[in-house]
Amino acid sequence: MSILRSVLKTGGIVVGALVLIFLGVAGYASLRWDKNVDRRIPAMTAKADSATLARGEFLFTTGIGCWQCHGHDGDKAPPSGGMKFDLTVLSPSLGVYYAANITPDVETGIGGWTDGEIVRAIREGISKDGRVLFPIMPVDPLSGLADDDVLALVAYLRTLPPVKNKVPAREPSLFAKTLMTLGVIGPMKEQTEPIVAPERAMTAKYGEYVAKHASLCSDCHTPRNLQDGSFYYDSLLAGSSFQFGADDGSPVLSFAPNITPDVETGIGKWTEEEFMRMLRTGVGPDGKVRSKHMPYAYYGLWDTLELKAVYTYLRSIPSVRRTTPPTEYAGDALSSDQLVKGKGIFNSTCSACHGAEGKGAAPTNVVMAEVTPSLTDDELTEFITEGTEGLRMPGFAKTLSKDELKMVVTYIRSWEHPAVASK
Repeated sequence: MSILRSVLKTGGIVVGALVLIFLGVAGYASLRWDKNVDRRIPAMTAKADSATLARGEFLFTTGIGCWQCHGHDGDKAPPSGGMKFDLTVLSPSLGVYYAANITPDVETGIGGWTDGEIVRAIREGISKDGRVLFPIMPVDPLSGLADDDVLALVAYLRTLPPVKNKVPAREPSLFAKTLMTLGVIGPMKEQTEPIVAPERAMTAKYGEYVAKHASLCSDCHTPRNLQDGSFYYDSLLAGSSFQFGADDGSPVLSFAPNITPDVETGIGKWTEEEFMRMLRTGVGPDGKVRSKHMPYAYYGLWDTLELKAVYTYLRSIPSVRRTTPPTEYAGDALSSDQLVKGKGIFNSTCSACHGAEGKGAAPTNVVMAEVTPSLTDDELTEFITEGTEGLRMPGFAKTLSKDELKMVVTYIRSWEHPAVASK
């Protein structure tokens, strides 16, 4: 019995010590996680000539797609922030975060920031006040954005209308605070040398720059360590580790697939033509339309040179055999009510191009809500089923069932003016 008492006593001491250590670390993390980073502000100034602004607009809307997180209704709405990212759905929980207001509003946006402070935030992940930005902001890929490109982005942001919108404060979990206190989650390295983009050409080198820095291909398609958010770069572009849409209540949940040259689980069998078609219309070699989380409607606006350069680069990287789970519906798209389910399916497949309730979005000049009243149900169904490649409208014949198509049409009809009756 004396031995048992001794073991229990020793065990109690160990447990007590571990509890004290945990409480000590937790208390320290709660006090120190949001400490400022003492780092210089780059002495950089953006030009405002037409070519620079055009490049900045391209990066904002089509290349990097900043509006996807910072906007509200496609890139037609100013990026006044507020989108909620609920990372409590991960295990372990990392907390709740909100996209920042990046309009030029002085009080709630970036109107009071210098060009250098904006550059530092984009490429190093440090806010104006020296706080570390949580890595939902894709600073890892953006750390390699060329000087000319990052300044073009800054110049374009300056032209946007200011919107006063105070975004809620982030709510990191204790685990996330601990990671930030210990420096596991921290800023990118300081940029002390100029970054120059490779020559714009149909080469793997230029394709690498586009895929890894001037867009978010690597940010979405590379697996991460879900404990701290870091990338597994030994599996570059081999598919995401988490479902897109799970943190924002999306009606569709999808993993970014493996796009390495693996012939079984990647795109090793894809021809250049098939790759181009997928980027331009969202339709893969299997005839199915990809999830809206793949912004093909915007990447389809890239020049042919960019698309072919990325394809060339993807064919040059190491092949990784890794499978990601299939896309699935969630929320409204699972409803037993046909109208609600039709809304969910529309929002998971159509809204990225056509906007909420078909009111329009940047990838298309067609305002769906204005066009559909002139079409019969059969004509509308045929258009959705067959698509029109010249308009970059994918056909959903192999993506949606007949019942799902009927539900989408039912939902579309719910927007129409009462005076317009389907024939």
